[in-house]
Amino acid sequence: MLLTWALSMAPVARAAWQDSSAPPDTSPPVASRDVTLRYFNRDIVTFRSDFLGRSPELRARAGVDNIDRIITKQGDVPITFKDVSQGMLIMLGGEFVGIVTPDDLDKINNETMADVRTRVARNLGEAVHASYTANSPRRLTQGILWSLGATAIALVLLLALRWLGRRIDKGLQGWLERRLLAIRSESARQFALSTRTIASWIVRVAIWIVALLVLEEWLRFVLGQFPYTQPWSDAMRGWVVGKLKQWGEAIAGALPGLVTAAVILLVARAVTQAISITFRGVQSGRFKLLEIDSELAEPTRKLIVAVVWLFAVAMAYPYLPGAQTEAFKGLSVLVGLMVSLGASGIIGQAAASFTILYSRTMKVGDLIRSGTTEGVVLQIGLFTTRLRTITGVEVSIPNSVVLGSQLQNFSRNPEGPGMWLTTTVTIGYDAPWRQVQGMLVDAAKATALVLPDPAPFVLQTALSDFYVEYLLHVRITDNSMRLDILHELHSRIQDNFNTAGVQIMSPHYVGDPAEAKVVAPGHWNG
Repeated sequence: MLLTWALSMAPVARAAWQDSSAPPDTSPPVASRDVTLRYFNRDIVTFRSDFLGRSPELRARAGVDNIDRIITKQGDVPITFKDVSQGMLIMLGGEFVGIVTPDDLDKINNETMADVRTRVARNLGEAVHASYTANSPRRLTQGILWSLGATAIALVLLLALRWLGRRIDKGLQGWLERRLLAIRSESARQFALSTRTIASWIVRVAIWIVALLVLEEWLRFVLGQFPYTQPWSDAMRGWVVGKLKQWGEAIAGALPGLVTAAVILLVARAVTQAISITFRGVQSGRFKLLEIDSELAEPTRKLIVAVVWLFAVAMAYPYLPGAQTEAFKGLSVLVGLMVSLGASGIIGQAAASFTILYSRTMKVGDLIRSGTTEGVVLQIGLFTTRLRTITGVEVSIPNSVVLGSQLQNFSRNPEGPGMWLTTTVTIGYDAPWRQVQGMLVDAAKATALVLPDPAPFVLQTALSDFYVEYLLHVRITDNSMRLDILHELHSRIQDNFNTAGVQIMSPHYVGDPAEAKVVAPGHWNG
């Protein structure tokens, strides 16, 4: 055995003697690639430098050949080490396997020869024992039987999981259907239906996760039954344990931030509830807060609640898990850019809504005209204002359009509820103006829903080339009947003028006709 070791070390000694007699080499060393000596699917030692002109690849290949030769000849033999001037010799059964030089150590991690000796002794011992016992019929038979048993157990567990998942899903669906029968509200019923779908998917995902865990444990167990694949089993176990540890540490590290964010959001919720209770009292008329009355209570409440929630989200954002990562920051920038580009119109509509409300331009129930649309205000929303026209059609107008166009509010009058209704008639100069005014006032007094006090009155607003312009004013209380009252008023004006024989010939006046253009009372119905 000593002779064998001496023969194997002869090249080393000869090379060392040649190196001592040769002049020193001043050329820069050539960097070599790190190569790990692997035997029977196990890492033994890593070579990082050339030795006696042999690259790390050749040294690792020679080490594998030496191990194969020694095990074939001697079997499962002990591992020993011998320190020499060049480094540390690795011996297997007294024969040379390889040499570890100081240049092979991992300088970055402060690796020492003692660390290498401990790792090589453990890993090479396991590899030699596994290689020696891998082809044992007893070991192969035992591994196959254990693998078959594990496969049968895994199949049973997967079938049981499938049956259990169906039972849970069926029971959950039945429970939700019984709950649906007790729900009267259609919106609540639709929400419960969506909840049933979500619950079904949660059950399926949970079953799939458990099934994947069963498959992972089955594969790890089967790989561990055979010496060659046992390192893969250990690697899977280490990976699973590492991931679980990593997840546990991540969850534990995120808990303080989550608790802080939850406390901030809970405080914001309590504040918004207090604000809502206060402004509901203002809206109901129980009290008045500053200059905010019942009309401005609801929009003011929405505005303050939105500000509180935005402030709370801004405070809680840094405490959310992953908020400081580059991905989260990039996503935040992308969302902010999308909101800034796409929400300018929405923000403008919302700003117009609050401008309309706080300027008290109109309120719900007012009869207004915006542009060419006339109707009663049904709702002043965050983005649109809804009107009900006289013909019963519901119209939605963007708030920016309402704010940017001329707005006429027929319901606003300093004299109290109602409005002044006006109509214009143009009559020629040959008709006595006192008679015309009297007929107009008589027609107004005979019209239903026209208030007698204040009394109707007439103003002469223009003396044109061919006619006088008379403007009749009447007071009404029901603004929604404005067109009906105007229709009856016009009808009575025509009747009075026809009865008195006064012609309404303007504005297209050319000359007096040969006969008066009036309708006799006997022909009023055709």
